[in-house]
Formats: sequence, structure tokens, C-alpha cells
Amino acid sequence: MPSVAAVSPLVVLCLVAALVSVSIAVVAWREGTEPGSKSLSVLLFSAALWAGSYGVALTVFDPSLRFWFQIPIDVAQAVIAPAWFAFALSYTGRGELLSRRLIAGLLVFPAVTVVALATNPSHGLLWTNYHIDPVFGAATVRFDPNLWYYLHAVYGYVIIGSGLVLIIEMLVERLSHYREQAVTLAIGSTAPTVAHVAHTFGIGPLQMVNFTPIALAVTGATFGHALYRFQLFGLSPATGRLGRRAAIDDVAVGILVLDREHRVVDANETASSLLDLDPASAFDPLSSVLPGVDLDEDRQLVDVTVDRRRRTYEVTLSPVTDQHGRRLGRTVTVSDVTGRVRRRQRLEVLNRVLRHNLRNDMTVVIGYADMLAERLPADQRDPTDTIRARSNKLLSLGEKARTVERVMAGIDGGSRFDVAATVRTCVAEVRAEFDAGSVDVDAPESLPVSGSESAAKLLVSELVENALEHGGDDPTVSVSVRAADADLVLVVEDDGPGVPDYERSVVETGGESPLQHGSGLGLWAVRWTVDALGGDLTFDVRGGRDGAADGAGDAADESAGRGDTGTTATVRLPYWCRDETADAVADR
Repeated sequence: MPSVAAVSPLVVLCLVAALVSVSIAVVAWREGTEPGSKSLSVLLFSAALWAGSYGVALTVFDPSLRFWFQIPIDVAQAVIAPAWFAFALSYTGRGELLSRRLIAGLLVFPAVTVVALATNPSHGLLWTNYHIDPVFGAATVRFDPNLWYYLHAVYGYVIIGSGLVLIIEMLVERLSHYREQAVTLAIGSTAPTVAHVAHTFGIGPLQMVNFTPIALAVTGATFGHALYRFQLFGLSPATGRLGRRAAIDDVAVGILVLDREHRVVDANETASSLLDLDPASAFDPLSSVLPGVDLDEDRQLVDVTVDRRRRTYEVTLSPVTDQHGRRLGRTVTVSDVTGRVRRRQRLEVLNRVLRHNLRNDMTVVIGYADMLAERLPADQRDPTDTIRARSNKLLSLGEKARTVERVMAGIDGGSRFDVAATVRTCVAEVRAEFDAGSVDVDAPESLPVSGSESAAKLLVSELVENALEHGGDDPTVSVSVRAADADLVLVVEDDGPGVPDYERSVVETGGESPLQHGSGLGLWAVRWTVDALGGDLTFDVRGGRDGAADGAGDAADESAGRGDTGTTATVRLPYWCRDETADAVADR
């Protein structure tokens, strides 16, 4: 019998499998920054080593020499299973579990097996009766496997099966996004596993042939297909899993996870910081971590002392359930709203001062100014007139602040009302407060709308008041209201010098500075109301001033030809003119 066999089809298949595996391994290695790419390349390099070593071994018919080719083959087998498991962990977003200790632990048993293989002739732990049994002109072998041989095989199946479970779990969780990738990976890992099981347990007619290294070519081909066709690394599910984890860990909201007994079983970094949690406090009851929480309230404010400072947290509780709707625990979100609560308290105090203290004190000041005026000669009463005027302006400011607060508090409410009638009433009330000027109203006889009537009153009153106040000695103001598709359009136009630039600028930019600020609340009230209603506010100034727009409007077209100077303010409120009856019929 010759010592070297002719080239067998089995040899050719093994060498082709080695070439395919090493080619895909190189591509995977170049994707080194992607999750699992290094592990996959190690797996495929090991597959190439196995297929290449087995292909050469099939040409060696000397049993004593043929035996030594089992060592590189077994080394490759020892690496493939852990490499596959490492790839599955990284690819599915569990790379943080892949520690050096875990890798070393996975390689201990295969390493011992390699040593046992090298010394097998002296103890026979893996097999006995090792001999050549040629088939298809190749130096295939037979032997009688012993216990350690089966233990090594089962160990590899467990590791590979665990990785396959992770891939299948991904398939179930994200079927629509990663279905093709998961199916391809499952096929690529299953084919060599089935071939190895058949060879290990003597299933099939050609028990002396180990088709596993040839089947590894299927692994290389399918993984290569996944790399090029389905962007195996470009669309890695690890991105979604790690992204969700990063969002939970990095979000500026504390998150606690409770079990059924309301014990804290997990917390993100923000919660640990907000509540000054000790890592050793795991499984502490919520009552000790966050005192004062009412478990029967879904949303609440809780005052907590952290690091000797009083903080106010907004706490939201949500149930955690399984697929059958059974409650497993709760999530608790914790947001630090101390600044917001304190600002609200300050505003409440300031509003109270404007509502009560300022009004009462200014009434007293006006009374004393009247008394003083009665005692002074007529030609000396200018100071008392100034005191009275300034005091009345402050009273008006306080009343305006009360109105704004009331309107903003109910801005989300709404009802059906006739906006044309509301506009005429508001215009008449404002006009009565001024000695000069005229106001014309252009509105249909009736225009039913759905929205906040108090907000509409505020907008009309403030815009008309501003037009009269800044319109010169005898301003002419026109007010029009109309429906534009489903929107309500309110236009207030004057023929005076217009609202001062600094007044408009602070409102249009949305903020004041020490060097630039408005003189009152009127335009701010309009801005806040329009923004809260989701509308657009536009100013168009004629006569040399540049108007700034905060939304598309047609005020310029409407005002063309009405005068060389003046200001046109246009408010557009979306969906106020929508036909609710038609909508209700359409919904049916």
C-alpha cells in the first residue's frame, strides 16, 4: 500500500472549504470595529485550519503519522465552539459578558482534551483501535471512541447550542429587522453541527468520513452571504440592544426596577446619583431608597433629603408584566424637578403680590394723590397727575398679569363660540379706554369656531390696545377676522408709526436681555398665547422699518395700498374653523 494516496474528491472538498473559510475570515477581520467581527474571524480561521489539516491528513496512509494530524484538527475544534459563542454574545449586544475569565473558562476543557489527545496512545481516554479505513481513495480512519471523546463532543454541542439560542432569540424578538441575518447565521451554524453529530455517533453509511470540515464551507459561504447581502455587521442587532441600554443608563431620568415585593433589583446610573444609592443596597425596599412614595399613585411629587439638601422629585410608577399580563414588578422613574417647583412657587408668590398687595397699595397711593391734588393749586397739580397716571398703569399691569395667568391656565380647554361677536365686544371695550383713535371691524355676521374664547379675547384686546397706544395722536385701526380653510386668521392693522422695534424684537426672539427689554406684558401675552395654541404670529411694519416674521403670513398682501406707514399683526390659529359636524360624520 502506498504511503501517499492520489488526490481524492474528499481532499479537494476539504481544501475548497479551507479556502472559502479563510477568505471570509479575512473580510470579517477587516470589520474589526463591529461587534463580533473578531470572534467570527477567529471561528473561520479555525474552520480553515480544520478543513486544511483534514484535507492533508486524508492523503497520509501511515497510521502513526496520520495520528499526529489529529492535533491541529482538535485544536481547531477546541477553538470553534467558544469562538461561535463569543460571536453570538457580541453580535446580539451582550459583549459586556465576554470577559477574559469567561473566555479562559470556555477554553479549559478543550485545552485538556488536546493534551489528552496528544498522550492518548498511553492511556486511551479518547479512543482505542485507531486504524486506517480508506474510502474514495482517501486515508479515512476508524476507532473505538471512549468516554472523554463523547464528553468533548457534548461540551462543544452545549456551547454552540447556547450561541444558537441567542441568535434564535434575536430572530424572535426582532423578526422584521434581522430575519434574513438570523436565518442565515442559524443555517451556517447548524450544518457543521449536524455533520459532526453524525460522525461522532456513527450515523449514516460513511461513518469513517468526517464531513464537518466540508460542512464548515457552508458556514463560510452563508456568513459571507450575510456579510455582503444582509450587511451582517452594518445592521448589527447589537446596536439596538446597546442603544437601548445606553438610553436607559445615560438618560437624565432615574430608573428603578422593583420586584413583586417592591424591592429595588436594578437602577440606572442617574437613579444611583439622584438617590445616592450604595451598590450594596440592592434588594432594599423602595421605602428605604425613596421614602414617601405612595404605591397607589401613578404620578406624584416626593420631597427627599439627599446629601443634606432638600430636593423635589417627580416619581412615576409603571407596571412590568409578562406575555400573559401577569405583574412581575414595577419600574419607577425619578426626575429632579426641584428647580421647576421652586420657580412655580416664586411665580405664585409674585402673582399673589400683583393680585393683592400691588393693587391694594396702589389704590392707597391713588387715594393720597387725590387728597394732595385737592389741597394744591391747579397750577401745581402736575406731580399728582403723574402719580395717579403711574399708579393706574401699575394697577393695569397687575390686572393684565392676572388675566394672562387665568388664560394660560385654561389654554388647553375649548368650546364652540362665535368669534365674530367676541371680536366686536373686545374692540368696543378697548376703544372705550382711549380718548382718540378709531377702530373698524371687518368680520362676518357670525363665525363659529372651536377654541379658547378667553385666549381669543386676550389676543384681540392686547393687539388693539397696542395699535391704539403706539398709533400716534389719532390712529386708525382696522381689525379683520376670517376663516382660511380650517384656520382662523386675525389681522390687526394701524396707520401709525407702529410698535417700537425694541418691543417687537424681544417678543420675536423669545427673550430679553439687560440691554433690550419690553416695557410691558401685552405683546408677551400675545406671543405666549399664540405659541400655546400652536399658531403663527407675524408683524409687518411699513414706512422704513423691517418687519420680522415668525411664520408664513399674508399680512403684507392684505395691507398693500392702505398707507405708507403702520404695522400689521397677523395671527393664524390652526383648526379653529374646522367643521366638527363634518368630522363626526366622517368618523362614522
